[in-house]
Amino acid sequence: MQKAPKVEPPAFICFTHMRKKILYFAILLLLPLFLSAQSPIWLEGAVFLDKNQNGSRDKGERALKHIPVSNGKDIVYTDANGNYRIAVEQGQSVFPILPSGYTIAGDKASRVKNSLFYYITENSTAAQHNEFALTHEEQLTSFRIGAIGDIQVGDATELNYAGKSIFRELASRDDISFHMVLGDLVNDNLDLFTPFKAMLEVMPAPSWTVLGNHDRDIDQANRSDHSFNTEFGASTYAFNYGGVHFIVLNNVFSTGKHSYEGRISDDQLQFLVNDLKNVAPGTQLVICQHIPMAYTRNRTEALGLLDRFSNVLILSGHTHQVGRHFYNGGNVQEIVTGAPSGNWWTGEKNLHGIPDALMQCGSPRNYFTIDFKKSKYAFQFKGIGLDEEQQMDLTLRGDTLITNLYAASDSTTVEFQIDQREWTPMHHVDRPAESVLCVIENNKDKQFPASGNRINPLRKRASPHIWQTIIGALLPGSHTIRIRAFDRFGYTVETTETIFVPPGGNLIVL
Repeated sequence: MQKAPKVEPPAFICFTHMRKKILYFAILLLLPLFLSAQSPIWLEGAVFLDKNQNGSRDKGERALKHIPVSNGKDIVYTDANGNYRIAVEQGQSVFPILPSGYTIAGDKASRVKNSLFYYITENSTAAQHNEFALTHEEQLTSFRIGAIGDIQVGDATELNYAGKSIFRELASRDDISFHMVLGDLVNDNLDLFTPFKAMLEVMPAPSWTVLGNHDRDIDQANRSDHSFNTEFGASTYAFNYGGVHFIVLNNVFSTGKHSYEGRISDDQLQFLVNDLKNVAPGTQLVICQHIPMAYTRNRTEALGLLDRFSNVLILSGHTHQVGRHFYNGGNVQEIVTGAPSGNWWTGEKNLHGIPDALMQCGSPRNYFTIDFKKSKYAFQFKGIGLDEEQQMDLTLRGDTLITNLYAASDSTTVEFQIDQREWTPMHHVDRPAESVLCVIENNKDKQFPASGNRINPLRKRASPHIWQTIIGALLPGSHTIRIRAFDRFGYTVETTETIFVPPGGNLIVL
């Protein structure tokens, strides 16, 4: 039988082999570019004690060892020579987590503390070097901070409203160790960052700032904090002061050009994990963010990381209302701090030309002060331009006594007393504030707004801090009404009002 002829490999097999060779050489050519694109930027530097506070390391100034340095996700520690090395990406900020008793040197050049952190931009290259100059700072274990919600200025006029109200008041206080400005510094006009920061710079106390949804670059979905970080250094960071550990989070998560939601990013959750490893469970912990935790989509993950801490305070803004929320069995309290801009700088103007801007919850434009004493804290609502004792308002409608306690919660006990009678409980109710109803009625009757003023667009929505009770008809004449309120979360207020009941017992607003 004749043998079958030898069959050569088909032509397409040779072509395939050749294609593999081409692909192989192409990979070799592109590999350096690929590796370069994936290679991290390494930031190196040192943390040192700046004796003369000039911001530069001079001969004889010693290194500070075991200082945590972070990029908002990872944390490394300085070695015995004060040196650190950390991988960073564009858009991250690098900062030391200040130990208690230290601050960043050169704060005379910037009273906005986080603006002294190092923001990584597109101009950053491999082997960057950055040093952090720290100096000793006297920090008592009993101290007070200002917790300031949405100032939210949209133009020069509103910037001057802020200057004549919240900044004027803060400039007159010498009892505040620092301010925590909780986001929405501006109202989408990022060009105002520079003059806003300049106002903070002249305050007697330094400030730390938080990014809000109106502080974003809406055209940079992956780097929406670029302009904020350029001006203010970092939108995620942590520091210690007087034995209290503060953590600042950027929980404004862009979901589109203009849309957003409250969410803590995966990097920030990892930062929380890394940071909290070194915080003792008995430490007073304060989380600062813009959108309340109550409206943060993945709050369960974040709150789960706080389980081992028995006394956590969360400070937030965003809602332009005052409120309080509780988590983890009451071990975590959140104070939603209201807004110095009130209901967005609207409504009738006071004698200083500042819009009244009553908030939807019936609270006046405000901020909070928080007093820390070791592992405890207490807080107080402060109406801007109002006496410190102005913590509530009262309305007598027929035989019904109604009170709006601006900083109370549904866990607060409220009692009243009339003319030295027994103290009697009031009941928490779901209804609008009387002061809001008055503005709505004046808007409806065209009494508001006056010429040149913007209408305050309040609606008949329930306020979270209204109590009422039936007191029975009061005889015409003068009466003394006392209200006291307290709860186990650091809230206690008391006020006394004298009222006059005219014949017929008409409505009296106090």
